[in-house]
This record gives sequence, structure tokens and C-alpha cells, in this order.
Amino acid sequence: MVEKCVFCGHPYIVKNGLRKRKVRTKQSFLCLKCGKQFVEPDGFERMRYKPKDIARAVHMCNDGMSLWDVKNHLWQHDGVKVSRSTLSDWCKKYGVFLKSGKKTREANSNWAAALRRKIRKSQRKR
Repeated sequence: MVEKCVFCGHPYIVKNGLRKRKVRTKQSFLCLKCGKQFVEPDGFERMRYKPKDIARAVHMCNDGMSLWDVKNHLWQHDGVKVSRSTLSDWCKKYGVFLKSGKKTREANSNWAAALRRKIRKSQRKR
């Protein structure tokens, strides 16, 4: 929960309704000193996609899947239509928050390559 105003830093704030968007609903706050309304910052401001989908895409990119494969996976399994340039921007913006060492990346890239082969085989059978 927010403890102070994000504009003036004053601790006197009150809840001021809900901000409803297509992606999600967030609590809105009002500062009693400066009179400005704001929503608690969570790192996903102004995003048109759900944070769950963004985190999943960044995780798949970090695991070694190509942008094309991530795009197809999100479309086939989650019904989320996103461009490769958007995926690239997400990976640049949020990828730094994921922890992964060299060994983890190598193991994940081997796993991702095996997953891609499995997906391609299943697509050929159709």
C-alpha cells in the first residue's frame, strides 16, 4: 500500500475509488495536501497487456526462446497477440530484473531448444 503521495511526499492520503481499465483494476489515492490523484506505481504503468503476460514473455525470452517462438506461444496458449518489437522492448525493460547466471542460461537454452523441437514436431503432425 502507498504510504505517501508520489508527487509531494506528504503522508496524508486517502483512498479515492478504483481505476478500471481493460487489463486490470487498481486502487486510486488522493493526496490531502496537494489535491492530486494517483495510482500506486507497480512498474507496469501504461502497459496495454497484463503483467502476468509480460512477465511470462520476458521469462521465456530470458530462457533462450526466440522472439518469434515467444510470440507464437503467447498467441497459441494465451490468446495474446503481440509484436516481436514489443517483446523486444519488454525484454530490454524488464529483463534486468530476472536473476540468471551463465549455467542457468545454458541449461535453459538446452531446455528451450528441446521444447522448440517438440513444438515443431507436433505442428508437422497436424
